[in-house]
Amino acid sequence: MASGTARDCWTYLMTKLTNRKLERRMIASLALIAGLACASGAIGGSTLNFPPTDFTIMDPTTHFAMGRGHYSIAVTPNGAVVHGENHYDSGSSDVELAELQSSSDGESPRLIDCDHTFYKPNGSISQRSHLDLKSGYGTCIDNNSDPKLDQTDPLAIPPDTWAGASVAIPIQHMLHNGATGSQSLHVFNCAPTPKIFAIQVNIDPAAKLWQPYGDALEVEVRPDFGWINILIAPFVPKLHAWFDPHDDWTFVGSEAARYYKGPPIMLVKMRDAPSAQAKH
Repeated sequence: MASGTARDCWTYLMTKLTNRKLERRMIASLALIAGLACASGAIGGSTLNFPPTDFTIMDPTTHFAMGRGHYSIAVTPNGAVVHGENHYDSGSSDVELAELQSSSDGESPRLIDCDHTFYKPNGSISQRSHLDLKSGYGTCIDNNSDPKLDQTDPLAIPPDTWAGASVAIPIQHMLHNGATGSQSLHVFNCAPTPKIFAIQVNIDPAAKLWQPYGDALEVEVRPDFGWINILIAPFVPKLHAWFDPHDDWTFVGSEAARYYKGPPIMLVKMRDAPSAQAKH
């Protein structure tokens, strides 16, 4: 939106689209990118069985490293728990837990609880999002806003709702099933209050070279506003995620915002260093 033409088009749209609910949805779509930036869980092989995976957190413009991330999964009697931590060179960090319930019909497991907490360098809580799909309540906390936000709301939660790192699971399931084109899901996020978003998952069927990693299939995710998409598509932020077709569709990276209205970041899976034996 840096050009004058884009700014003029944006002004025209916002003048014509006087429906305040739609305007709020357009603004709140920024939160979708924030939440999906958290989708750094390495979902490889079986959805409920993959090794711990490390990620480098980069500045998407300079590709300079900003921090490190680590994700793992623990299998439980009824499903699994995804655990992720991101630590930044600035001293800030965030921790995410997503509880999954396994499916008996071979479908992708279902999210039943998700919590994502962001910490300041001094260890105090900056922001927090929590979704309990069993009770139907979502909570958003923002200690940086003025006034501070601490809100819990009842939500109508569709059965295909995901949040944070867990979003990688249904996308990988789609890839395993050979899906291409546009697919639909729902995502929870704070925008800044608890909300459920309809999203489009657009799958590029051809793997390409993604410079930070190598061969990878690109998936684009954006909010779904129905018929109005054609008008606002140039102005709605998107998430890009990459999966490795040579490694059981493992999630290998993404580019998005860290959280709602937060700074952009890029997550890149760290490749294993070659062994000493392989060097000879």
